[in-house]
Amino acid sequence: MKNLIVYVIAAVGLVTLVSFRMNQNQVPYLSTKLSPYSGGLNINSFASIIAFEKYTKIETGLEDFQMYMGTGNQGNVPLYWFKMESSKGNMFLQIDMSKGMDESSNTCRDTIRNDRFNNNSEMIVLEVIHHLSTDEIQYIWLDGNNNRSEKAIFIPLDLPLKEGKIFPELTVEQLNGEKLSINELTGKTVVINWWATNCGPCIAEMPGFNKLVEQYKENPNIVFIAIAQDKKERVTTFLEKNEFNYIQTLANNEAIKLFGGAMPVSIIINSAGKICYYSRGGHPNMYVEIERILSLFLLLE
Repeated sequence: MKNLIVYVIAAVGLVTLVSFRMNQNQVPYLSTKLSPYSGGLNINSFASIIAFEKYTKIETGLEDFQMYMGTGNQGNVPLYWFKMESSKGNMFLQIDMSKGMDESSNTCRDTIRNDRFNNNSEMIVLEVIHHLSTDEIQYIWLDGNNNRSEKAIFIPLDLPLKEGKIFPELTVEQLNGEKLSINELTGKTVVINWWATNCGPCIAEMPGFNKLVEQYKENPNIVFIAIAQDKKERVTTFLEKNEFNYIQTLANNEAIKLFGGAMPVSIIINSAGKICYYSRGGHPNMYVEIERILSLFLLLE
C-alpha cells in the first residue's frame, strides 16, 4: 500500500511538471508590425550616425517600462535598435541580428539580452522574430530559466564588472603590439571604454571623450584606455578617418568574458584598483558624467 501511495505521488508530480512545461511552451508570441519612423522618440542624438527606417512599440506589460524596436542602418550595415524607458534606467541598444537570418522562411530571429538595468544588476530577455516580407514582429519575454512570459521580467545578476568590485586581472594588446596590463596601473585613475567600429552609440561618444583626454593630458595619474571588440585591421582603418584619442587596445577572450557583447561600456577604476563607476549604453554627453567623477577624485587628492 505504501509503495502504491509513493507511485501515485510521483505520478502526480510528473504530470504537474509536464503540464507546467507545456503551459510555458504554449504561452503565445505577442505580435506587432513595423511602421515608417517619423521621429519623436528622443533618439535624435544618434541620427547623424544611424539612418532610422521603421519602428514599433513592444508591449512590456509593466506601467513603468516602455520599449520600442526599429530597423535602420549605419552606412551600408543594416541593424535593429531598441529604445527603452524605465524607472530602472533609460537606454538605446543597437543589435546586429544578421546571424539569425533564415532565408528559407524569410525571417530573422534572435534572443535579446539587455543587462543594463538598475545599475547593471538586472537583465531582461526578449525573443524576437522579424518576418521580413510582412514586417510583422513576433516577440515573447523570457525569465531566468527561459520560460515564456507575456510580461517583461527583470532578472537579478551578479556581473564580474560592478561598482565596488576590484577590477579583475586583464592584459590587452595595443595596436603597436605592446602589452598593456591594466592591473599594473594601480595608483592611477583608469578610464576604460569598451567599443566596436560598427557601434553607433560608441562613435557618438568619441568627440566628448576626446575632450576629456585633452582636458587631463597634463595629469599623468589619469589614464584613458579603449578596448575594441574588433579586428585590428578594422580598428586601424576606422582610426584613419575618425579621431579617438584614448590608448587603443584590442579585446581578447578574457576581455570579452568580462565585458560581454553589449556596448559601449564606460568604467572608472580608482587608484586602489576598485571599480567606482560603471555604465552600459552610450550617448554623446557621457563624457560629462565621467568628468564629474574625475573632478571629485581631484578634490579628494
